[in-house]
Amino acid sequence: MQGCVPTPARPTRKRIRTVDLFCGAGGLAVGLDQLAEEAGVRVITGLAVDTDADATSVYARNHRTRMTSHQSVTRFVDFRTRGHGLDAEFVYPPEFIDEEIASAAAETDLVMAGPPCQGHSNLNNHSRRTDKRNDLYLHVPAFAVACGARSILIENVPSVVHDVNQVVEAAKGLLTEAGYSVVEGLLSASAIGWPQTRRRHFLVARRADAGPPIPLNEIEAALATDPPLTIDWAIGDGQTLSTDLSLHEVPNYSDRNRARIQYLFDNDEHDLPDAERPDCHQDGTSYGAVYGRMRSDKPAPTITTGFLTPGRGRFIHPTEPRTLSPAEAARLQGFPDDYVFRPADDTPPNRSQLEKWIGDAVPMPLAYAAMLSALGPDLLSDDCNLTDQSAG
Repeated sequence: MQGCVPTPARPTRKRIRTVDLFCGAGGLAVGLDQLAEEAGVRVITGLAVDTDADATSVYARNHRTRMTSHQSVTRFVDFRTRGHGLDAEFVYPPEFIDEEIASAAAETDLVMAGPPCQGHSNLNNHSRRTDKRNDLYLHVPAFAVACGARSILIENVPSVVHDVNQVVEAAKGLLTEAGYSVVEGLLSASAIGWPQTRRRHFLVARRADAGPPIPLNEIEAALATDPPLTIDWAIGDGQTLSTDLSLHEVPNYSDRNRARIQYLFDNDEHDLPDAERPDCHQDGTSYGAVYGRMRSDKPAPTITTGFLTPGRGRFIHPTEPRTLSPAEAARLQGFPDDYVFRPADDTPPNRSQLEKWIGDAVPMPLAYAAMLSALGPDLLSDDCNLTDQSAG
């Protein structure tokens, strides 16, 4: 009988095992996937968490996701802190409360998170800087330390650094005390060539034994492109976008808003005169961009959850009398055109869901740049520990 032919050893492939907290529909994950594809690395999401159950379903449909949860992150880890700002430290080592969550987070290479930013936003005139949601930021370092994550990435609005409880400085203190090297700073989408002016704050940390993160200013300098791409490049010339018809619907505007939009086109204007604005704007307003029309030859303004409403920003299409469609906003945020925004095949998203999932997302190029800071030292190393020989 002929002898058995030995099976060749399977090649070892690098992989990145992640946990995504406050994951939304997956903005950070899109940036990570782009970097991983370029680096020839496989991404496996051990756990994706968001209190929006439909968002986690969308996330799982688009990414390799082993477990999702729509519980609050406050239920996962037992921890207490003392001290303020850079003097903050854990009273005792954070530890998981839920064994299933602990198992899903085992051997994590990257914990990434976008805690709710509304409490930090300059658009929040009521509880800005003191909003209770701001404290959710500190659950990210607690979770990461509990699972011994190799690297950590947290994104938020630029004004997060002004939080009254100094959550960014406290996170830096907690992680430094726990043995991580930390960098933080701002990244601008248009500075790295993307056709949107959005800026985000990132905190990036790596375990001391893994080496420090790449400074964010070095990442931005390496990716810098001037001038940035334009709206016309992104959505002009009748480009084919998503094939999901629900992403091409725009609202039925009020008669007054239809008239405002038409005024801009009839008069070849991009800023609506005060006389055409609501009564409360007649004497001028500090929100001059609202009811504004975009310029084809410039980057888009920051895409927010108000992109379907002319009175919530400069969201009127540059060449058509309407606001952006969800498909166009998704393109400007860097989502692939084949990204599935349906929680299930027979469940189309409603307008408010699309506004939230797309508007709250981190633009792909910003996530990509921040991932380079967090993972670049591993992806550029031949002897890093990001390996996987399993088929899972």
